Amino acid sequence: MANMGYQVLQYDASIEKAPDTHKNMIFHKKFVGATRDHQTITFDDIMQQYSFNEKDHNILQIDIEGAEWEIFERLDFSILEKYFSQIILEFHDCDPRVSLQTERHVAILERFHHAFQPIHLHFNPYGHNFYVKDRFMANVFEVSYARKDLLPRDFTLRNECGDIPNLDYPNGEKLPNIPISF
Repeated sequence: MANMGYQVLQYDASIEKAPDTHKNMIFHKKFVGATRDHQTITFDDIMQQYSFNEKDHNILQIDIEGAEWEIFERLDFSILEKYFSQIILEFHDCDPRVSLQTERHVAILERFHHAFQPIHLHFNPYGHNFYVKDRFMANVFEVSYARKDLLPRDFTLRNECGDIPNLDYPNGEKLPNIPISF
């Protein structure tokens, strides 16, 4: 994205510096969380610090090891709708066998569904994998969303994903992709 001229904001307090450098990449040694402390900023802090143009096709990519649920629980989703055309997330702690947690997660996913359409899903095999009823599941999955108003009217989802050549790549060499069938 940086090579294509996009400004890339990176946040990670667990490392000293960005793994890659580029004139369009800005690295912050901070975590992003639901509350602020000496090493954590909030999503609202980022939105106030940077001037996002709502006419640009801004992309939000998040992998924050479980903090995403609390952030999205508190977030004003109209901000996402206004400023982001695509959102790429890694959701953690997804286990439908834990009912209270699942109810919370479904409520958040329904908020996404109001303005965003999942366009791709990929299980991360480095999480916990399990079998529920007649389906393989994972407690960590990656979802790509596109804002619904930007999709063609005749857009339809595939009935299979998770192991599509030239789109899905294994998260590591030792564990294969898990196909997802609906």
